[in-house]
Amino acid sequence: MSKKIKIITDSTSDIPPDVAKKLNIDVVPLNIFFGEEKFKDGVTISASEVYQRLMEKKGSWPTTSQPAARDLLPYYNKAFEEGYETVLSVHVTSNMSGTLNSVNLAKQMVQDKDLVIVDSTTVSHGLGLVVYELAKHVKAGKSKDKLLNMVNNSLIPNVQICAVVDTLEYLHKGGRIGRAQKILGTLLNMKPILQVKDGFVDSFGKVKGFDEAFNNYVAMVPKVFDNLLTDTVWIGYAADDENAKRLYEAIKDLPNAPKEIKIYEIGPTVGVHLGPKSMTMSWIGNWDTDWFFGKS
Repeated sequence: MSKKIKIITDSTSDIPPDVAKKLNIDVVPLNIFFGEEKFKDGVTISASEVYQRLMEKKGSWPTTSQPAARDLLPYYNKAFEEGYETVLSVHVTSNMSGTLNSVNLAKQMVQDKDLVIVDSTTVSHGLGLVVYELAKHVKAGKSKDKLLNMVNNSLIPNVQICAVVDTLEYLHKGGRIGRAQKILGTLLNMKPILQVKDGFVDSFGKVKGFDEAFNNYVAMVPKVFDNLLTDTVWIGYAADDENAKRLYEAIKDLPNAPKEIKIYEIGPTVGVHLGPKSMTMSWIGNWDTDWFFGKS
């Protein structure tokens, strides 16, 4: 008997392996290079190994690249061979990665199959949450049309990432700094606050340190919770989970807290660009960046 829908994403989604397995999500790894050394994200190198190399600052600066079409094709072929009627291939924003170019090339090789490509316009746990919500609804038996309506009109337009990074050095050297370039020379030991907007990294402010960032997160969260469209929030960390755990403890028992607040590691490919000590909070809902600074 034919199955219905399979979801495939890429490793920039930072979905934990156990979550992906539980929801039948296949994850295609991106490539990470340290000089001549090539690794598969989350397969032949872990996030902790990447962060250790970054902190040691030895050898070549790391770079990342999208999977080739030939790397994607086995995932699609396997899904269709297993009897899936449709594959939803949901990926990192095309403004940060060439992954969707490879996906489109692979699609040409399976022309007679129903392969639907989705640009999430986001990355990391933002992408992860879009895929997570889709997968839950696939499991619940939603139709392809309803899933596409949901992803295009509800999930993607409302997916949010609020990030504090220790430095913009990693984004700058990795070529992913986007609109945050505008504050590159103005930080003076302050910590930039970033979002992903229209598929680009954008800075909407800066704070004096992680303590101030933490306090601003805590002050903002009740309003975020009031405006959630799903019952899930993910807190991400790079190398050091201390601040992520502090944030979790501060918000988990709020009266309007969602059903699910999780702490997950930021994976190798995204970590190369954000750098160690970064912290993110991702959710799907309405948001105004002014909330982070106590403005209504």
